[in-house]
Amino acid sequence: MSKGLTLARAFKRAGWTVIGVEEEGWGELCPMRFSASVDAFHLLPPPATAYTEYCNRLLSIAQRHAVTLFIPVSGAGSSVEDARAADYMFEATGGTCRTFIQDSETMLDLHDKDRFMGLVGRLGMAVPTGRMVKSVDQAMEYLRSQGSREPKFVLKCMGLDENRGDMTLFPLEGDDEKLGRTRAKLEGLATRITDECPYVFQEFIAGQEYCTHASVVDGQVTSFVACPSNDMLMTYDNVTTEIIGQRAEAWTRQLLARLAGDSTPSGKTRRLMGHFSYDLILSSKDGELYPLECNARVHTAVILLPLDDIARCYSDNTDSVPRHTLRPPRDTLPRSWIYNDLIMRYLPLVIPSHQLLATLHPSLVEYRTRHDLRPNEDPMKLRVDPTLVADDWLPFLVLWHLWWPAVLVSRWWQGKKWTRLNVSTGRIFEA
Repeated sequence: MSKGLTLARAFKRAGWTVIGVEEEGWGELCPMRFSASVDAFHLLPPPATAYTEYCNRLLSIAQRHAVTLFIPVSGAGSSVEDARAADYMFEATGGTCRTFIQDSETMLDLHDKDRFMGLVGRLGMAVPTGRMVKSVDQAMEYLRSQGSREPKFVLKCMGLDENRGDMTLFPLEGDDEKLGRTRAKLEGLATRITDECPYVFQEFIAGQEYCTHASVVDGQVTSFVACPSNDMLMTYDNVTTEIIGQRAEAWTRQLLARLAGDSTPSGKTRRLMGHFSYDLILSSKDGELYPLECNARVHTAVILLPLDDIARCYSDNTDSVPRHTLRPPRDTLPRSWIYNDLIMRYLPLVIPSHQLLATLHPSLVEYRTRHDLRPNEDPMKLRVDPTLVADDWLPFLVLWHLWWPAVLVSRWWQGKKWTRLNVSTGRIFEA
């Protein structure tokens, strides 16, 4: 949500005509629709469930507005479909509409957690050990094959997972020889392990996680951002120019160079155009940087880049001259969301009652009792809300006073319970 609005504002400041597109059932009241940066706005059916109609209507919009560049701001559930749609649009327009996204085969190699790890390992870069499983029996077979009952794997759903923050280690600690408790845990997952919804066991690596955002034109990095990460990132701190940020950028460039010499599964040259964003972890054991997954789409960390300079990162590289890489200035202020901070960061400081905080939300008690706050979590530290911009303030009001109230009332009316809200992406974690 924030990333699409950020790009729209950046492109408008560069003098572009900006056409916004969102999914039906989601975008009717989205803040970008009300932005002064958007010249026209359209709703489309979800590509994951109505792909053909989505493609046809997307092409119609591109032709109606004489669009010359299509930049998908995909969600996790539509990245592959957007890559396929981009291929279709480029061919249907005879190349008059450029597309800023990887070819569909490369997208699938990057998006699919298991294929991504296999690809990176095959290219000679270090990866955590692991395996994809499509049933509880497969999961148990893999755990037993390790020859040890030592808990050392986390389990990740290949698709959208409401329990993304669950860091339970498998096999369960203290389990018996038959791993009975481990099997019961796997069989009790809210989202079952099936052929249609596989999971991946991934070696647990202790350390600090980082997320990155990179825009890439013909294999060259045109913008790069790195910041500390966690399973529910609500504050974006810039570490791009620090040593860890430099290492993350070097890792990104190294993988791009190796991808350039690699072919797609069908033997075609990879189209290294689009967004290459990664979750990486710096191991506290050996100091190495390991990939956790690839988000081959715009990352919310793009909000740290200076708005006035973003658009040039998407221009054609016709002369093959090395591109300048845009990075956030070292003094870039952290980004967070005001209303989220009021509730999660400041409310626990002014309400002394744990019981009252627990009544409002259990996580407020956790914050209140945590005394080892890192410097970037200091409540008094100055932060900037990326939604609130002086020359385009209406989306800020819409987000907090229209979109979120409408979403929460709708959930209440439908009887759907939720555990967490991610205000940066608009995602609701249902109970």
